[in-house]
Amino acid sequence: METLAELGSDGRHPAPTNPTAMEDPRADAVAVVPTLGGTDALPDQDTAAGARKRKAPAPATAKAVRKPRERQVEEPIQMPVYYGCRKEFFSVNGDDLVEDCSYLYAKNKCEHIVGELPLQPHSMSLVDLQLWIFKLFRLHPETQDLKIKGFFKQRTTGLYDEEEPEWYMEYCPWDSCDFYSDKYWSSFAKKLKRKRNVTQKFRLYVQSSEIKHYDILLKAVNDDYSQLLTVVLPGTESLTSSQFGSRGLVNDLTMTAKEIAAYLTLTGHYDKQISPAEVWRARQIAIEREFGTFYDSHNFAPRLLKEIARKNPGGFVDIKDAEVAGCKDFRVLQRMFWAFAQCLQAFRTCRPVICIKGKALCGKYQGVLLTAVALDANDSSIPIACAIVEADSKESWLWFLRNLERAVVHQSHICIIHDYKRELIDAVEDLLSSRQRLWRRAESRWCMEDLAENFFAYFGDQNLVMMFKKRCQQNRRHKFSKIWKELDELTSKYMAEKEHGASAKMQQESVEHDVPELEAENPCNQPDHVDVNNRKITKFSDWIHLKPKEKWSLAYDSDGARYGIMGSDIADVYKNDPVLKGITCLPLGAIVEVTFLRLVEYFENASAAANKAMGNPSISFPELVQVDMNSKMQKAEMHNYFQKYTDDENVVGGEENWKFTVKGRKREVTVHLKSENTLSMNRSEGSTIQKTATCTCNKPQLLHKPCSHVIAICCEVGVSTATYMSPYYCLPSLVCTWKPKFNKFSHDYRDVAPVYFRDNIPTWIPDKRLECGLPVCLSSDCVQTVVEEEQQSSI
Repeated sequence: METLAELGSDGRHPAPTNPTAMEDPRADAVAVVPTLGGTDALPDQDTAAGARKRKAPAPATAKAVRKPRERQVEEPIQMPVYYGCRKEFFSVNGDDLVEDCSYLYAKNKCEHIVGELPLQPHSMSLVDLQLWIFKLFRLHPETQDLKIKGFFKQRTTGLYDEEEPEWYMEYCPWDSCDFYSDKYWSSFAKKLKRKRNVTQKFRLYVQSSEIKHYDILLKAVNDDYSQLLTVVLPGTESLTSSQFGSRGLVNDLTMTAKEIAAYLTLTGHYDKQISPAEVWRARQIAIEREFGTFYDSHNFAPRLLKEIARKNPGGFVDIKDAEVAGCKDFRVLQRMFWAFAQCLQAFRTCRPVICIKGKALCGKYQGVLLTAVALDANDSSIPIACAIVEADSKESWLWFLRNLERAVVHQSHICIIHDYKRELIDAVEDLLSSRQRLWRRAESRWCMEDLAENFFAYFGDQNLVMMFKKRCQQNRRHKFSKIWKELDELTSKYMAEKEHGASAKMQQESVEHDVPELEAENPCNQPDHVDVNNRKITKFSDWIHLKPKEKWSLAYDSDGARYGIMGSDIADVYKNDPVLKGITCLPLGAIVEVTFLRLVEYFENASAAANKAMGNPSISFPELVQVDMNSKMQKAEMHNYFQKYTDDENVVGGEENWKFTVKGRKREVTVHLKSENTLSMNRSEGSTIQKTATCTCNKPQLLHKPCSHVIAICCEVGVSTATYMSPYYCLPSLVCTWKPKFNKFSHDYRDVAPVYFRDNIPTWIPDKRLECGLPVCLSSDCVQTVVEEEQQSSI
């Protein structure tokens, strides 16, 4: 639709208009033909040369009586807004904005909708215009790549010229104006003022990553979708152009809000105090300029995963999406799961323990990043699988775990260590109890750090938390019981003092404010601490009694499924891990790209270090294991009494099963060295002798490596300690862990249709119901603290 204004057929008044507010912005192009004709009184016809004789002047004594001008009622302007032209934005001109392309190239085809501008558009700022476009197209409230330009042409006619056909205007050239600032928009808006004897046409053209799929997005959202409000920053001249486009904000994704503000001031990007909201937006703009928009990343990410899988066979990718009714080439991206082949291969020589964690995304769309992490012999983390899901729910966790089971293959039993959350606990239980599970045997354990946070929420004392962690990591059961008793005493005392203090404070407040005593019976007007069964918690035993010991304590870890991993190493994996740190603030495509490129460098460096250690004759174990073994060797030298005996005279493969009594400074323990004849799965390989060591201190059974007592025996009888060490702690396993090589992907995955995608790859779009803008807390007084916490939680 075009905005057309011209004089009426009578030559004195503009053509009548009847603009109507449209509930559906996608009105037909012929629905409205509004006018922008002038409404001022025409000049006295006698002033025109060669027209009529001039009337005789009125007598001097007579008073000139002028009829008052009738006040013109202003009408809103119906402005056509075009979008979807496939040409570059800077090269689009007014003649390109056509919908009937029967005689043009298909790339010039575009669509338009009609919006109603305010009565005085020249009083609008550029931000007002952008917000008007946001509302018209129902864009994401934090769209940063919106570009707007205007087109204008006009033709002036004489007062007594014959009426011209409408097609005369088609041959008038278009003037264009890019709206870089308020100055450019204001200049264009002033031309919208109605003028007499002038025929005018106006158009706007807009372009952004989201607008190009406007019609598709309308079909993809439900009727209950409501657009988010946009927060306008004070003093902002434009929501989509910024001086903050600094790559330094992308190089270090772990920067906090305070550090970003200091960086922008130091580098001269901003010469005054910057608000936390502007800090947040500056980071978003810099990220989108580096990796593409958050909207486009929903299409980039699946394409990149398929390209990586093509270049690196053996990985696993699963994309869950939904069809868009009537649009077979478009799909709404819901979930993504990926596991790179090199990480899956590395896990096969690591301890069979998988730690799973989840972290909310802090970009422009809601979502949760789920990660499965393994640890090598040096306790270096390896992200073996990742997923993006819509929410932290039982259904999303179960979908992640089932894909993890399909992707991960290990010769030993799997142990899953996870947070103490109801939805995650239920998902793990459903997986392990399923008859269709692929893992032969799997166990689940709880993360000590996450459980300690839950403990602190009840008892609120860091000293008690440290004691609780000490109890979780205790390997001797008699010490475990002793610490339990101490915890009961201390927590009972703490809760009693807390309740007494709260009650006294409440009574004092009731006296000061004349509150009845009955209202002060419940301290702090809050319910007492209760468990899931509504039982009051007064001590540690009340809180822990429903939690199975094998889930959280090392001493009761059956079969040593944990391998000593309690969860401390992966508690801050999104903050400290060299691959995962800071990625939750990135678009989806950038999350995949950054993790892959970081893994390439990570594997190269770790492989070089492992090969160097392997070639050093003075090193017998990986660095962390070597330090631990040296400490135990010093401790073993203090064990001075040994007694050897055997229960029977059985000989297995020439090896006897011996028991030793070792006496140290404080206690006496029993060490059992045993040989077992194990049949190989391959009959041609025959059987092998497996040597194991157990000790009443419980460490070899729980950690799968010798304790100081076993080392003392090995030194006494002349046996290498590596004989009773799990192969996962040996140098050859470490070398094999980091041996896989990556094949890098081509960087054309951001192209609209690469050659290998053209036939069967759809276009993915985000779910608009997951849109999120500036955090609500950014408008409060405590904004600085909250933003820093947001930034800290995203790294």
